[in-house]
Amino acid sequence: MKWIAFILTLTAFSTAFSQDLTPIDDFGDNPGNLKLYTYIPKNLNTAEPVPLVLVLHGCTQSADMISRETGWNKLADSLNFIVIYPEQKQINNGAKCFNFFMGFEAKKDKGEVASIRTMIDYCFMNFKIDSSKVFITGMSAGGAMSNAMLNAYPELFNAGALLAAPSKIYQPDMEPIQPRVAILQGDKDLVVIPRHARKITEQWTIKHHIDITKTETKKEYLNNPLLTATFYYNKENQLKLVSIFAEGLKHKLPIKPGTKITQGGEMDFHTVDINFHSTYWVAGFFGLVE
Repeated sequence: MKWIAFILTLTAFSTAFSQDLTPIDDFGDNPGNLKLYTYIPKNLNTAEPVPLVLVLHGCTQSADMISRETGWNKLADSLNFIVIYPEQKQINNGAKCFNFFMGFEAKKDKGEVASIRTMIDYCFMNFKIDSSKVFITGMSAGGAMSNAMLNAYPELFNAGALLAAPSKIYQPDMEPIQPRVAILQGDKDLVVIPRHARKITEQWTIKHHIDITKTETKKEYLNNPLLTATFYYNKENQLKLVSIFAEGLKHKLPIKPGTKITQGGEMDFHTVDINFHSTYWVAGFFGLVE
C-alpha cells in the first residue's frame, strides 16, 4: 500500500508540472511509436516565421522532466520560438532511452528517426516556422538521437547541441550542407565517458572539412575555471564546431537556477549548478539570443 501511495503521489507531482506541455496524439506517421509534446508561448509573435527547437530527453527522463530541468520553455517565452519534445515510450525501451544504438531505429526515414522527422513536418504544417532556424539538442541518449537526426537530415537543421552524448559511427557523406554542432562533456562522466565526445568531434571535423590550424582553445571559458572550450573553423574561416569540456562534471545537465534570462533550469537528480546555464549558452550558439 505504501508503494501505491508513493506512485500516486509521484504521478500527481509530475502532472502538476506538465500542464505547460501540450500532447499531440496524432502528428502523422509514427513508425518509432514515440510521443510528442509541444510548448507554444502564450505571447508568441507570429508576424514573422519563428524558430523551432527540438529537445530530446535522456534515459529515465521524460518530456516534462527535461523541459523543467533545462528551462527551454522560459527562453521560448522570452526569445519567441516554439519548443517540441519527442518522448520515448517505456514499451520501446525499459529505461525510456531513445534507441539510437539500434540501426533500424536510427537511420534516415526509419523507426524513431522517421517519427521525429514527422514531428518536424507536423510543426511546419501547423505553425509558422522559419525553415532556416530549426535546431535540435539532447541529453545523453537524447543527445545521441539528436546526432542521428543531424546525420540523417543535415539539410534540415541549422545547428545542434549534444550534451553527454554517446557516440555512434556515421559514415562521412558528400552532403554540401552540414549543420553547426556544439558538444558538451563532463570529464568525470562515468556513464558516457569523455572519449565519446572526442569521437563525435572527430566525425564532425571530417564532415565540415575543418582546418586544424584554425582551431582555437579557451581555458576558463566565460570566466568559469571549470570550462575549456575549443572552436573549430572550416577553410572559409566559418565557425562550425564547438567542444566544451567541464572539469569535475559527471553525467549531469549544467544549469544556473535564477530568474534572469541568463539563468534557469531546475535542480534535481539530472542537473547540477556549476555557474553555467548550458541551455542559455546553447540558445546563444543557435543564434536565438539577440
